[in-house]
Amino acid sequence: MNPSAELLIRKGGARVEVPSIAPLEPHSLWIAEIAARQFEHWGPLTGYSSVAEYSSFLQDAASSTELPRVLVATRCGRLLGSVNLLTSEMTVRPHLTPWLGQLYVMGSARGQGVGEALLAAAAQYVQGLGLPRLFLYTSGTLPNYYRAHGWSDVEELTYLGKPRNLMQLDLESLPSSR
Repeated sequence: MNPSAELLIRKGGARVEVPSIAPLEPHSLWIAEIAARQFEHWGPLTGYSSVAEYSSFLQDAASSTELPRVLVATRCGRLLGSVNLLTSEMTVRPHLTPWLGQLYVMGSARGQGVGEALLAAAAQYVQGLGLPRLFLYTSGTLPNYYRAHGWSDVEELTYLGKPRNLMQLDLESLPSSR
């Protein structure tokens, strides 16, 4: 995760600039924007009851050196998206850790490889902590997105009143980032 690396790649025949990915910094001006956008999108699924509480969590995560951690994608000083790395996410599966949560890409940046770059950086970060796998839960058509990026199904279950797919990424099968 080199925050200054902004390379060009080909995506569907078009040149797309790869975003810089870096951990969220303490006291970053992006904390308020990330909190507002993610809370608007997920609300209580963030695990918090208000934007203010969620913003406080993001500030704490920005000060963490392991987990929780928030990674942000930027290009030319503009926020493109973020993803959370958590020790726990699904209360009915407390033994599973760590978790990827709240992968969010700004509307204007969708379809430009930002989500893919955040997923890769998240996997690299967790792999660097020496952990063998990463978990997430999702629903709707999103399991197909994650499967296309190497995630596999663990189980289907009802969680918080809705059908969910619990998925994992085997980090031991990925090239080492150490």
